[in-house]
Amino acid sequence: PTLSGQVFANKQVSISLLNADSSLAAFAIANPDGTFSLTAAPGAYVVIASAEGYLNAQGIVTLADGVASVMPTITLPAGDIDGNDTIDQYDALTLGMNYNLVAPAPADLSNDGLTDIFDLTLLAENYRKAGALAWQ
Repeated sequence: PTLSGQVFANKQVSISLLNADSSLAAFAIANPDGTFSLTAAPGAYVVIASAEGYLNAQGIVTLADGVASVMPTITLPAGDIDGNDTIDQYDALTLGMNYNLVAPAPADLSNDGLTDIFDLTLLAENYRKAGALAWQ
């Protein structure tokens, strides 16, 4: 069975397929256009899409032998710079303290090599969002 889909973020997106015991069953890096495809044994899995500085997306998928499953297209919300699953004042503070700098890498949400107004705008659009997006 294969699982494919498309995930949008301005950074490299990782796709993890986890077994019921949370062990890794399969892993893929999305292509620059966000598309991905991975193969795993038939069964039920948790699928997680993640990118540095972004909230994750998480869903449950059941793969059946001989069936190609497709996850819906999703866009990850930018702004979780400290990785605590919440876009809050600490993320905004980190971005502000590093304005016009290259570091830290998660603060460069637009992935243009500099922490600037583009990153602040991305964070502001998602301010106060929390938790993983439901990816169904």
